[in-house]
Amino acid sequence: MVDIDLPRPLIKTRAYSEEREAQGLAVGLHPILARVIASRPLPSDLPLLEVLSPRLKNLFSPFNMADMDEAAERVAMAIIQGEYIGIETDHDCDGQTSHAVLYHNLTTHFKHPKAKIFSYIGHRLTEGYGLSEPVALRILNDSPRASLVITADNGSSDESRIRLLKEAGIDVIVTDHHELPKEGPPKSAYACLNPTREACGYGDPYIAGCMVAWLLCAATRQKLITKGYLPATAPTLIDSLDFVAVGTIADCVSIARSVNNRVVVSYGLKLIEAGVRPCWRAIKVHTPGPLRSEDLGFRIAPLLNSDGRLSTAFGSVNFLLAQTDVDAKTSLISLQEYNTERKVIQQDIVLKGLVEAKSQMDQGKSSLCIYLKESHAGVQGIAASRIKDIFGRPTIFFATKISDPSLITGSIRGIENFHVRQALQEIYHQHPHMLIAFGGHKGAGGLTLQAKDFEKFSKSFEMATRLQLKDEKLGPIIWTEGTLPIKYFNLELLEALKELEPFGREFESPVFELNACLKEIRFIGDGTHARIRLEADGVYLTGVWFKMRQTMQSPIFIKLGDYVKVAFSVKENVFANRRTIDIHIVHMEHTL
Repeated sequence: MVDIDLPRPLIKTRAYSEEREAQGLAVGLHPILARVIASRPLPSDLPLLEVLSPRLKNLFSPFNMADMDEAAERVAMAIIQGEYIGIETDHDCDGQTSHAVLYHNLTTHFKHPKAKIFSYIGHRLTEGYGLSEPVALRILNDSPRASLVITADNGSSDESRIRLLKEAGIDVIVTDHHELPKEGPPKSAYACLNPTREACGYGDPYIAGCMVAWLLCAATRQKLITKGYLPATAPTLIDSLDFVAVGTIADCVSIARSVNNRVVVSYGLKLIEAGVRPCWRAIKVHTPGPLRSEDLGFRIAPLLNSDGRLSTAFGSVNFLLAQTDVDAKTSLISLQEYNTERKVIQQDIVLKGLVEAKSQMDQGKSSLCIYLKESHAGVQGIAASRIKDIFGRPTIFFATKISDPSLITGSIRGIENFHVRQALQEIYHQHPHMLIAFGGHKGAGGLTLQAKDFEKFSKSFEMATRLQLKDEKLGPIIWTEGTLPIKYFNLELLEALKELEPFGREFESPVFELNACLKEIRFIGDGTHARIRLEADGVYLTGVWFKMRQTMQSPIFIKLGDYVKVAFSVKENVFANRRTIDIHIVHMEHTL
């Protein structure tokens, strides 16, 4: 492996509201917490402490969502009449957890026979995303055939396939959260539940697909009670919020702007930590200490995503729905094997992508459009995310479509101030015949096009990027809360920061700055990580710096005794029953 001269990140302090900081101090928050919340886009229509301590009573009514009354009525009648119901979801973590939400509530709470529920998940590599034509044909060819199909985490852009099902007498209820195409909701759908619809009424466009599926189930429960099918004392569906929590964090929807997301992640985490299901008990065996929201994103979500990236996603769904500890353990072993394989493939693809990305950056491009013929469609989304973070530019990773080598599929990841779906819409407006399929939202998207159109698309994407970002200076950025006064570096700060959970997109775990003197470097693991000791104003800080260098042979740009500026997060360290405060270094550079 050859070292690549990667761009150095720029450390920037988040802007914050002095008024919001004062509100935090007025209600007794720790001074550092008051500063952190003052820089996050939290809702202003609820008392601050209610936002930070989310409660189930703050969840919005599902019936505020457009089409919900009709959708819940149709599902309720399908249950009462004993119809065959199809569940069709995407193959990522949001889709998997959506599948688990629908299946669990249909069978456990609504007592619908398992034999009358059909599960459909498109194979990422051979059938593509969403309610694709191959998936629609599988639904049509089943015997007996479902009379009602519920999609989750997809369907908003699948009008032509929904029309096929409707013509065959199948009602389709779409539950989704991706932005709708320009022409609006699919006309052939019986109902389309999507919080991004114009005049939706729900009031929260930031929820994930799994939450939309859960809201349909909650509304259906109410309908079944009204019809006398369920007793008025029927249990609520909060026992499935563990699935919703995982899907919400995994899909990187806002944890700051959405009260609903904060509620479901907070409550769902408690269920997971309590080990209410065999799947969570299996995971906790391999995860020492309490599970945090960051564990959902960095441990559980990649594990669940692994089989959907390399094979089908049914292994993950079966793991989530496992009825015994033995079944959960068996499924977990399989997922871990897939995840190990995924990591090897991903590392190879990312390294090759780094070389191409560096070349395009040196050419002055504002976007990065990478097509590796030996790439793997299952990991291109992760690869795009890694490259985007390293170079600070909107990034697309393309791979050849296995079922048709003349086509390529791409996964896009955006940056701040850039809207992925709008960029694709702009390209579609300019070249309507170039994009065979596309979709997504602000931060991410996907598309399919002819391999021969790659260069043409690459130029169009660059133009669409420049149109949005104009002359904005691009590059990797590390956002911090500013300098951490050394007097606050103690266990009290550690305890205070726990009050901010759950963390997630737009409510990231805080990163601080500090000027210090480097006292010790000790390489650990494969030689790319290091234990670090710093001294600041007579106080010694110790911690770890993961991926300090690209390889164990890479030169070290700092030496003992250097004065450095450090960006870091604070962590708890427990050894021999003794708690101390530790640091995880994000970036280090010489002080000016």
